[in-house]
Amino acid sequence: MNAVDVFGRLCLLATFAWSATPKIVNFADFRRHVTTTIPGIGFFASPLAASVIATELGASLCLMVYPLRIIGLAGAAFLLTSFTVYLFAVMRIRPGTSCGCVGTDGTAVSGAHLVRNLILLVACGVTWWATADSAGPSLSDYAVLAAPATAVAIAVLHLGELAALLRPAATD
Repeated sequence: MNAVDVFGRLCLLATFAWSATPKIVNFADFRRHVTTTIPGIGFFASPLAASVIATELGASLCLMVYPLRIIGLAGAAFLLTSFTVYLFAVMRIRPGTSCGCVGTDGTAVSGAHLVRNLILLVACGVTWWATADSAGPSLSDYAVLAAPATAVAIAVLHLGELAALLRPAATD
């Protein structure tokens, strides 16, 4: 179970760290995105945008501090559930709007984003189950699994873009 535990936590860590970085770098754009996609948010857009980033980074940190891993997994599950509900609402109310998953990259919300979040929620649940049965991973477990977990996390995070690449081009 150590491998499943470590792989899952590293995958979630990479997902949230990769997602938070562009939001930090372009905070004004991310805040504007929050204002645009959540009607009536007004003054609370900045605190909400900052709290999203803080929660992503806090969950990432807790995932890697072994005694806090359950808090990290709970934070990850909360974020993924919240993001899934948000993306579903944006998809229904404002189709064609950027997802905001990694800041404001311009990728329109699609079903691929919902599938991605459901995959990550399942990964979070499996990791939670594996970590409860784990005596604690060794440093070599992290070293061996860091690269593949990061690659999988980034691929899953960009599932919408990958799906668009695989679709045949529309012909006029």
